[in-house]
Amino acid sequence: MLFEFFDNWANEVQSNEKKAKNPYVAEAHKVFAAFYQPMQMVKRGARQTMYDDKPYYIVQSSLWKICKTDVILYKQEEIDSFMIARILPVYADDTAYQRQWLENLPPEGWSGYWFNYYNDWRSWNTISMPKVTVDSAVEFRPPVHFEGKKVVYLTKKYKKLLDAFLEDRHVDLGENNIMQPAYSKGDSRAKQQFIDSAAHIYYGHWGGYWQYETYPEAEQIIFNPEMNRAVVLFRFVYEGGQVILEKQNGEWTVVDTRFIWIE
Repeated sequence: MLFEFFDNWANEVQSNEKKAKNPYVAEAHKVFAAFYQPMQMVKRGARQTMYDDKPYYIVQSSLWKICKTDVILYKQEEIDSFMIARILPVYADDTAYQRQWLENLPPEGWSGYWFNYYNDWRSWNTISMPKVTVDSAVEFRPPVHFEGKKVVYLTKKYKKLLDAFLEDRHVDLGENNIMQPAYSKGDSRAKQQFIDSAAHIYYGHWGGYWQYETYPEAEQIIFNPEMNRAVVLFRFVYEGGQVILEKQNGEWTVVDTRFIWIE
């Protein structure tokens, strides 16, 4: 009956890619399809993903923001050239600052646009690139396909059904030790394990909510003006980061992936 529930869910809610009228939203569907690789997102220290034996993937049905920015960089030589071009003219009369900045330039270069935002000790406010939101709270169900798996989209209706079934019995954050996330207990734990035979879900780190999405989950997608590079800000269970994609021969390809925050 559990699998029947998921099969009905899969048949009821389909991709809405063809309904996307905004060109940024339409392209974001394609970026997501290239970005979304649950079978390749291996937990640290593990040899396989937690989704290998799960017949269903629960995919997000909304996207917080789609934005555009002036430039997205990831190659060392272009990043270094850009940073020098932006920094040195600003401090043209301050040779001591120029010297200090160049000495502190990391040998591997900067990883890209968002590196500055998440790493305070390497933050340079003078080169932060502004974003412009082109759409928000996007109804977003990209077409994704995986051999041997069925895809369901986490709409508000189905989230409400799962919340009602699982309820919210849990152990509070930090109750056992300072590093312990909140986790389900009692009937909620048993029901979580029942759902887990179809699709792997998590109890929320801070407590009081469930995390249903089969990770990674995209939170923002940011494009450059030419729409041939994109940054996806993502969550993976209790941590997250950025993926940079580039359009190569007409297809979106992942060129850089970094975890840069943890709860």
